[in-house]
Amino acid sequence: MKLIHKFLFTILIFSFFIYSTIAQSIEFRILAAKGVVMVQKNGRGNWEKIFTGGQINTNDKIKLSPGAYLGLVHTKGKTLEIKKDGIYSVTQLSKQVTGMKTTMSGQLANLIITEVGASSGLLSNNGNKNQSQSGVVERRLDTESISYDKKNVPDDKIIIKSPVKEHIIDQEIIFEWSSFKSENEYEFYLTDRYDRLELSRTTKDTFIVVNTQQIKLEKGYYYFWRVVVKHKPELKSDEACFMVLTDNEIKQINDSLKILKGELGNEQSAPSMLMYAVFFEKYNLINEAKSSYLSALKFAPDVDVYSHLYQNFLKRHYQSGF
Repeated sequence: MKLIHKFLFTILIFSFFIYSTIAQSIEFRILAAKGVVMVQKNGRGNWEKIFTGGQINTNDKIKLSPGAYLGLVHTKGKTLEIKKDGIYSVTQLSKQVTGMKTTMSGQLANLIITEVGASSGLLSNNGNKNQSQSGVVERRLDTESISYDKKNVPDDKIIIKSPVKEHIIDQEIIFEWSSFKSENEYEFYLTDRYDRLELSRTTKDTFIVVNTQQIKLEKGYYYFWRVVVKHKPELKSDEACFMVLTDNEIKQINDSLKILKGELGNEQSAPSMLMYAVFFEKYNLINEAKSSYLSALKFAPDVDVYSHLYQNFLKRHYQSGF
C-alpha cells in the first residue's frame, strides 16, 4: 500500500512539473518597451517591470499605462504592437498571431532579437555618451541625412555619404560625398574590378547620378568609385563599391519578399518595418533597408530601441571617418 501511495505521489509531482513547464512556455520576446509596462507572471501575484529583450510566457498578463508602448515578437516570428493602455492576457494576444506560417519572418525576428540583446548596453546613458564621443559621424535619426562632426574629419579626407558597399536593383544610382571646405569642384571616377576606368565626370555638386544601363555596366560584378578635389588629387575620398544584381538574383529576392509579405500580411507597424529592414539588409540592399528603418521610426519615433537599431545600421554601412 505504501508503495502504491509513493507511486501515485510521484506521478502527481511529475504531472505538476509538466503542467508548470507548459504554463511557463515562452510566447513572446520583448522587442521594445516605452513608458510603464508591467507583467504579472502566470496571471497572479505582483506586477513586475518589463525589460527590452526579455520574454513573456503563455499564462502571463501585461499591463500598459497611458502613453506606454510595447513591441513584441511571437516565437513563430509574427510581430505585435500594443499602444493602448490596459491589461492584456498573453493567451488572447497569442490568438491574434497563431495559425500563420511564419518561417521567414521567424528567422528575421531572431536576428532582430539577437541584435536588441547585443545592443542593450547602448540603451544606458553611459553607452550613449561613449558612443557619441567615439564616433566621427553624428547620426541624425529623424531625417534621411547624415551630418558629420567637421571638427573630427581629417583635413585631407572627403567623407563618402553613400553606403560604402551595396547591391543595386535599379538602373540609376546616386553617389554622394561631403563638401570639402572652400573647394567646389570634384572629379568623380568609376572603375571596374581591374581598375579600368568606366566613367569620369567633373562636378560642382556633392553628388552625381549615374544610369548603369546607359554606361553598360555588367551585372553581377563589383564596381568601385572615388572622388578627388579637382587640381588637388591628394585631397580625396576612400573607395566605395556597388554591384548591379543580375535579373536572376533580383527574381530570387522578389520571390522571397513575396513570401515575407504573405507572412506579415497588411500589417503596418514599427516591428513589421524592422522585418523588412533586416530582410533588405540581408541582401545588401542598403537604400531599401534604410527606407524601412525610417518607416519604423515614423511609426514609433520616441522608442529608443528602434532608434538605436537604426543607428547601428548606419554605422555598419556608412563611413564613420578615422
